[in-house]
Amino acid sequence: MIRLRVIAPASHTDATLELLVENTSVANVVVIRGAAVDPTGDVITCDVAPEDASYIVDDLRRMGLAQLGAIDIDEIGSSLSAASTMAEHSAKGKSADSVIWENVEARIDNEGLLSGGMVALFAFAGVIAAVAILIDSAPIVVGAMALCPDFGPIAAFSIGIVRRDRRRARGGLLALLIGFASGIVAAFAAVTLLGVTGIAPESFDISGNTLAQTIAAPNIYSVVVAACAGAAGMLSVTLGKSGALVGVAVSITTIPAAADIGLALSYGDWQSVQGSSMQLALNIVSLLIAATLMLAFQRRRFDRHDKLRRPTS
Repeated sequence: MIRLRVIAPASHTDATLELLVENTSVANVVVIRGAAVDPTGDVITCDVAPEDASYIVDDLRRMGLAQLGAIDIDEIGSSLSAASTMAEHSAKGKSADSVIWENVEARIDNEGLLSGGMVALFAFAGVIAAVAILIDSAPIVVGAMALCPDFGPIAAFSIGIVRRDRRRARGGLLALLIGFASGIVAAFAAVTLLGVTGIAPESFDISGNTLAQTIAAPNIYSVVVAACAGAAGMLSVTLGKSGALVGVAVSITTIPAAADIGLALSYGDWQSVQGSSMQLALNIVSLLIAATLMLAFQRRRFDRHDKLRRPTS
């Protein structure tokens, strides 16, 4: 169940209560009149079936409560209430497939816009992936994939495009570009330092390295994998599934290529630089397109159902 806490001006309280009480997917409605101090008004709480939570929030927004008061959204782990059970049964669809759009946007803003921590994670992931390529170790490169925070910016770009929010779309794209640039630079610096200290070999031949050969040779399979990862990643984010699994799935197409660019630059292997750069560019474009299309499909479906709920509007 989803718990809503609404601060409503006294002039809007009765209409808000009417909206909530008349909706069969809402239960346990409580009002405390005059409890809110800043902004002033009444405090209303209720439990909503996840399938209808975003629809109810949209109704409250149309009443102006986001501007005049406040709407807080919390996910409840469990609720022992016959009324809550009835509310969940009355809602159409499955709670596992429900999307709380407000939570999605808040999570993407937290994880998808540029920050110092994000740049550092890209850099560390680049170094780890570069070491994995040097020693041709698939398990280590998986660790780099899990660490790389690249899907946050991809999701921010996608939601910015779908919601026509230029600030968010530009922020996601900027975070993505700067993040991968930091990964490339960090990989180059790490491999160069390892070479100077004698840890890394003086020359690097990709002919005997499976990882390096695969990364530096982009093909249609890479595009298919990136597109599927982008669509599946966005679906997982909107449904609130495991972020760690999403990161590994998406980064399999990105951070190894970025690290290989840095590694190849360090050894002066311009053919590998070209191949890995093309791999990274193709995969990023495929990820952005697939994630945006998946999000647009989900949002259009939500908007269509919202209109069906209000046939006279």
